Amino acid sequence: MIRSFASFALSFFAAGCLSSTAASTASDAGSTTHPPPSNDGGAPPDPSAAANGDTITYRDLASHPGCTTDGLSYPAAQIPGYRCAAKEYALSGSEDTSKPIVILVHGNSSTPADWEKFPKDTGTPMLSERLVAANIKTYAVDLRMDKTDDPTNNDPKTGNPAHNMSHGWAVPILEHMIESVIAANPKREISIVGFSMGPTVIRDALRRLHRRNVKPFEHIRALVLASGGNHGVSTFRKKCGDPANPNNVTMAGICACEMGDLVSWTPTAFDKPLNGDAGAWETPCADGDSAYGQSNVCGGHKVAYTTVVMQDPPMGALQDEFVSQKSAALLGADNQTVSLADQDQSGYFYNGAFKNHYGAIRSQAGLNVIMNALTR
Repeated sequence: MIRSFASFALSFFAAGCLSSTAASTASDAGSTTHPPPSNDGGAPPDPSAAANGDTITYRDLASHPGCTTDGLSYPAAQIPGYRCAAKEYALSGSEDTSKPIVILVHGNSSTPADWEKFPKDTGTPMLSERLVAANIKTYAVDLRMDKTDDPTNNDPKTGNPAHNMSHGWAVPILEHMIESVIAANPKREISIVGFSMGPTVIRDALRRLHRRNVKPFEHIRALVLASGGNHGVSTFRKKCGDPANPNNVTMAGICACEMGDLVSWTPTAFDKPLNGDAGAWETPCADGDSAYGQSNVCGGHKVAYTTVVMQDPPMGALQDEFVSQKSAALLGADNQTVSLADQDQSGYFYNGAFKNHYGAIRSQAGLNVIMNALTR
C-alpha cells in the first residue's frame, strides 16, 4: 500500500477518523482445549431503552457497497456465511487449536496491510506474520475503503479524498464477520485486535451483537485495542466542530463527530451506549458477569481487555497525531503504553507520516504488548 506524500497532503485525515493463503471452510468445532462456557440465558439489553439503542444510522448490509469481494488483490477468505471481504493468512504449520482465532481490524482509510510487513520482501514481520508463525488462525477484515461512496474532491465541506469511513459504514461489516466466525466455530474462542478507528468499530459491533442476543462475549478471550479514540480524537475540531452542522458533511466529518473532541471530551451520542455513565460499561464481561448495566449476561466468561497507545509527552503537544493516553484507555482494561521512541520504522502509510500513531501496532514494543495479550 504505497502512497505518495502528495496524495497524503490532500488527505491528511487518513489514519482513522482519528485521521490507517489458502482458505479453510472446515469448522473447528470441538478442537479447542478452552471451550467457552454455556450461554446463561440472560436477556440482552432492551433496544428500546435510550441507553442501549442505536444513535447513528448503519448501512444495510444487503445493499452495502463495501460488503463485496469484487476487485480484491488477494483471495477472499472463505468463512461460511460471510459475504463481505476479509483476508486469511497462511499458517507456517499445523494450526494451534488451543489458541483463539484472531480477527484483525484495520484503521480508517486503510486496509489489512496495517498488519503486514512493509515492503513485503524485506520488511520487519508485523502482527499477521507473527501470528501465523505461531500457527494461530488469523483473519483480517477488509472494510473496503476503495468502495466508499462519498465525493472524493478536495472541498473541505463536501469532499472525502482520503476515503474515510464512518462507524455506520464499518460496524455492519465487522458485526457480520464476527457473527459468521462464531457460527462457523461454535466451540472455539476468538480474540480481536483493532487499530485507530478499529477499537470503536469493534466495541460497537460487539454491543450490537450482544443486543441481538448472539452472546459474543462468551466466545471472546481477548480484545486488544490500539491507538483507539475511545474518548475523543484530535481531528474533531477540524472535521466536525458541531455535530448538528459538521464542518465536513461526508463520512470524514461524520466519523469525527461520532468520536468526539479529544481536547474537551464529553460523551457523544455514539459513545454513550458504549461507555455508560462514568465509563461503567467500557469493558463488558471483564468480570465474567456484567455488560451494559446488566448482570448475569456473560456466562461466567471473562474477557481480557488490553489497550496500547504511545505515551503522552511530559510537556507540549501529543506525539501521537490523533489520540492520547486518556482517550485510548478504558476503565477495567490493562492500559499499556509504548515510549515516544517506539515509532513505526517501516516507512508504511504515506511514507511513515503517521509513524507515531502506528507505533502501537508496528513498533517492536507495541508488537510485544499485543502478542503477549493474545498468547498469555
